[in-house]
Amino acid sequence: MAKNTLEKIFYEFNKNRIKYCIRGKYRHLPKTLNGGDVDTLIERKDFPQALKIIRKLGFKFYPHTDPNLFYFYYDFQLGLVHLDILLIEKMVPIKKHKTFFIPADEKPIPNRKNFLWKIKTSIMRKLHYLFRGPVIVFEGPDGSGKSSNLREVLEAIKRIKLKKDKVHFATPFKGNRKPSSLDRLISRTRSLLRVYKNKILGRVSITDRYIYLTFRKSNPLLRKLLRFLAPKPTLVFVMKASIKTIRRRKKGQRDNLSPEELRELYRVYDSIPRAKFIDTEKPIKENLGTMVNLMLEKTLI
Repeated sequence: MAKNTLEKIFYEFNKNRIKYCIRGKYRHLPKTLNGGDVDTLIERKDFPQALKIIRKLGFKFYPHTDPNLFYFYYDFQLGLVHLDILLIEKMVPIKKHKTFFIPADEKPIPNRKNFLWKIKTSIMRKLHYLFRGPVIVFEGPDGSGKSSNLREVLEAIKRIKLKKDKVHFATPFKGNRKPSSLDRLISRTRSLLRVYKNKILGRVSITDRYIYLTFRKSNPLLRKLLRFLAPKPTLVFVMKASIKTIRRRKKGQRDNLSPEELRELYRVYDSIPRAKFIDTEKPIKENLGTMVNLMLEKTLI
């Protein structure tokens, strides 16, 4: 089996003679995270070399957590890896355990960040993200796998302590009655206002659909105005599946689109600048790493 990200880190640290140890729970490492962080102690003089390795493996920095340094990466085997690094002037006595090092006495080395310091770093993070709330868009026709992939991504990143808000741009049916143009306008305006609010407050908006299909068949002036006023997305994922697959998934359900309508939708999606197309013919787990790591790159700013 290919090495997971933690095994690669330990191998590189050992090869480069970086002085480090896992300062907290370690018995389950490196094969599983057991739902926790990787609490790591690194000698300060070795950190520049360690950081090169961490960055090379794709980890992204989460700001204002000092004196700890947080780095995140999604690994196909492990899930979301959270490196919690604490720097030290001189390394404590250590010993080898499996492929990595731990304190020689096997006792955890506590994090000495007090409550007031945690409050301070929390405020600093809020100020850092103020007016910079990322907008992550999930687009695709019903049956393309949009909601399923969005749900899995949210589950994968739940341990990242950024405020996240899932915003729906679909207007619900009232019984069997299709929503009117006015219903859609009101619903989407409310959703846009939520996205604006999140952007101002520094929260991550994760949207189920966005403004790309709005008024595509009429009201071109209103469509252009809406696109101009809407916050620019940080990242757009378009779920791509064959027309045959989409119609099979939606068989017997309301609003089953014709092949011609589905082709029209994908022509709109093709026009979205810098959209990332996700092949949902594949199992979700095969796409999850790509989506989560792109989100980390765009949101941990």
